[in-house]
Amino acid sequence: MKLDFFKMQAQGNDYIYFDFIDKPLPEIDLSKLAIKLSKRNFSIGSDGIVLILNSNTCDCKMRMFNADGSEGTMCGSALRCVCFFLSQQTGKSKITVETLAGNKTGLIKNEKERLVTTDLGVPEFIKNEKIAINNHEGYLISVGNPHYVTFMTSLSENIARYQGHIIDNPAYFPEGINVEFVKIINKNEIEIKVWERGSGATLACGTGACAASFCGIKKGFLSSEIKVHMPGGSVFVELKEDNIFLTGKVDYVFDGSVEI
Repeated sequence: MKLDFFKMQAQGNDYIYFDFIDKPLPEIDLSKLAIKLSKRNFSIGSDGIVLILNSNTCDCKMRMFNADGSEGTMCGSALRCVCFFLSQQTGKSKITVETLAGNKTGLIKNEKERLVTTDLGVPEFIKNEKIAINNHEGYLISVGNPHYVTFMTSLSENIARYQGHIIDNPAYFPEGINVEFVKIINKNEIEIKVWERGSGATLACGTGACAASFCGIKKGFLSSEIKVHMPGGSVFVELKEDNIFLTGKVDYVFDGSVEI
């Protein structure tokens, strides 16, 4: 069986997308498919796969699977890509997407620049107090998925690769945790390195940028509008009243078909 796909990325956070809005989802093991196709150097290579499906409540439904085959509840980068793709298909500038973390909204801010703003809803502290793990102290934040946010005075280039898996450990978090290592540049600007559960160290994470910004705002370190620098590029995060908004560019990489 051959499946058509297209690949998109947002600040280097890249996924393989399958459009099943107008066709039935084949009976395949999606976890195994994600593992097979995500292997860099041996397959298409990605941080995971994303399915775009019909929805009874929104313009579409999004399901995403990480590179290790686990299904994620939310992905800010993939959400922006799905919104841009569907906008191109429908002509709509505002797109609603059903996810496992609830219904989300995306707005095409600049079609030529492929700039998309998404409303990721209301983030919250899972626990208010700091949690110490392996010489790190961090806060647990939910942005539709769980994050461990730790603030540091400096960030080594590979800190996420070498330290992320130590925190994302079943002994501490049986269902896994996303990890953000955060350096504050000023009240309106931060740098983060990201470890994503199910994918490892990645070039960017949309919900991670939101979790780090929200935590910094609520703890009084940051203002309500933040520029977030990640290895793959920068995004903008804004907390308006209770909702958090993520703005950033997306890009098509290529499309094709794959035998499964």
